[in-house]
Amino acid sequence: MRWLLTIPAGIDHEELGRALAGHGVTVDTGSRIPLDAGEHVLEAEGPPDLPAVLERAGMESVKASPSSDLELYDAIEGDD
Repeated sequence: MRWLLTIPAGIDHEELGRALAGHGVTVDTGSRIPLDAGEHVLEAEGPPDLPAVLERAGMESVKASPSSDLELYDAIEGDD
């Protein structure tokens, strides 16, 4: 399943990727998107219960949100 991981800006992405690999999670460390609140978002692939996996692993500072395909906006016909 695809996930978006929100992490504090100070966390080492490579180290996080290695730590999560042991839990069946693959982190795309090159996908970092900075947020305005001192956080970053990374794309990841992992099990459907990833939030529970993170909690059991003591990684409360990492928040997992389901990801979905990006869909381009299609203007409604006649709406110029």
